[in-house]
Amino acid sequence: MLKGNEVIYQIFARNYSVEGTFKKIEDDLPRIKDLGVDIIYLMPINEIGVKNRKGTYGSPYASMDYFSISKDLGNLKDLKSLVKKTHKLKMKIIVDMVFNHTAPDSVLFEEHPEFYFKKNGKPGNRVGDWSDIIDLDTSREDTQDYLISVLEYWKNVGFDGFRFDVASMIDLNLFKKARERLGNEIIFLAESIDDDFAKYVKTCGIHPIPDNELFPIFDCCYNYSWYRPLERYLKNRDGGIGEIIDNINRDLQYMPKSYLRCNCIENHDCERIASLTQDEEELIRLTKLSYYLKGCPFIYAGQEYGIGKKPDLFAKDPIDWSDKNVKIFELHKTLIKEKHDEKHIDFNICVEKRGRIVIQLIQDNDVVEEKGIF
Repeated sequence: MLKGNEVIYQIFARNYSVEGTFKKIEDDLPRIKDLGVDIIYLMPINEIGVKNRKGTYGSPYASMDYFSISKDLGNLKDLKSLVKKTHKLKMKIIVDMVFNHTAPDSVLFEEHPEFYFKKNGKPGNRVGDWSDIIDLDTSREDTQDYLISVLEYWKNVGFDGFRFDVASMIDLNLFKKARERLGNEIIFLAESIDDDFAKYVKTCGIHPIPDNELFPIFDCCYNYSWYRPLERYLKNRDGGIGEIIDNINRDLQYMPKSYLRCNCIENHDCERIASLTQDEEELIRLTKLSYYLKGCPFIYAGQEYGIGKKPDLFAKDPIDWSDKNVKIFELHKTLIKEKHDEKHIDFNICVEKRGRIVIQLIQDNDVVEEKGIF
């Protein structure tokens, strides 16, 4: 259960350090705590499939065994030590669950081929043609029960919750049953898909779950509704900011009152925000935007220093921590403190004034504060 002002810190363990281990993450926890982070989010930690593997190491989103740990990261003892240290520092820790698909050579496919989606009688993808993964049929009750047993296992290891990959494309009944079995204290973070991808999957005969149906079950959903227009603006520099503002305000109008967005301006699927901005001042303004909006700010490891190079998903490509901007780090610290002290998290609206984005904090129908952004 989230209050709405927690800060989430995403870690790709393989490329977080040269060693790429749980132990090196544990060693760095005091720095992350000093930053002000509330929730550590680990990208998938399972063994990666070998068949049709992309790159040297393969994608962590092509799992071979949901109950395994990739040996290069460490072992179960190392993981439990990381979880214990995180809790000792009064932070929570969640882990990525990839329930839409597995690697083609997964243990689950060997044991239960009936759990999988079939294309022309063979396992495949419902959308796109990704060679290193095959899709599960999450509408089956037996598939759902198996996947919930995976969640129960990792909950018992000590995780405080889960981030669900492409949650919009997974049968909603799976999440309803999982919430009932695991309880409301477990964090459910949904990677809800963006509008453009949703339109595409509909052409493939798939009807993704709209965000307003995810919110009663999930604590928080991704902010792609407004991030994608922002991304297009930063890449093309040929449009206004009206679409960004409209999409932010659309949430306020149409989403359940309790909704929360995971307000990322970068993650492992998106470009580093520092690589899209024109200068440090623009980076500062956009960083502020991710904190001032309703919901949970999100930091992809390295973002807190304004690092511009994104780690390769399929290779050993450690973050260059020497390439850091301490001013940006201190900005994050200040904004996190403000977020933790925030008194108006239910009352912000976005408006345009003279070509700028302005966040208005509203209480009792009155504007109590304005924060100019962009």
